[in-house]
Amino acid sequence: MSKAKSVNGHDLMLWLNSKVVALSKSCKVNFTASTVDSETKDDGTWDAKEIGSRAYSMSNESVYSADKDRSNDLVYRDLYKMYLSDEPIEITFGIASNKTDDGVPEDGWMQPTGDYLKGKALITGLDFDGTKGSKGSISISLQGYGKMELIEAATTTTE
Repeated sequence: MSKAKSVNGHDLMLWLNSKVVALSKSCKVNFTASTVDSETKDDGTWDAKEIGSRAYSMSNESVYSADKDRSNDLVYRDLYKMYLSDEPIEITFGIASNKTDDGVPEDGWMQPTGDYLKGKALITGLDFDGTKGSKGSISISLQGYGKMELIEAATTTTE
C-alpha cells in the first residue's frame, strides 16, 4: 500500500453562497460535540458520557478587497450584507473543482465535485482591520446551522 497523499492548505477553500471570499489567506472548520451524563451504578467509580449534540464553526481570513467589479467572489460589502441578513447561508468546504497552482481561474474558483463538506451557517463575526504598515484584512466567524453533510465523490468500480 502506498503512502497517503497530503493536501496542501492553500487548496482548501470555503464558499459562502457558492462564492469564495476574495483574496482569502486561510480558512478553518471546527467540529465539537457536547456530552451528557449517562452514568449508572454499573459504571462503578468511572464517569460515563454519551454524545448529546454536535456543532461546527468556521472562520476565514483574507486580505481586504473593495473591488467593485468582482462577480466571481465576495468582497467586504457582500460579506457585510450577508452578516446583516441574519439568515443562514450555504457553506461549502473543500478543494476547488478547477484547482490550479497558477492563480485564480478566469471564471473564479468553482465549488468542489470530489469529497467535500456542505451545510449552512450564520455569520456571527465580521472584523475589518486597517493596521498601518500592512494590507487591510477581513476575518469572518460563522456558526453552523443544522447538520454538516459529507458529500462523497461518486466512485466507479472496475471488474
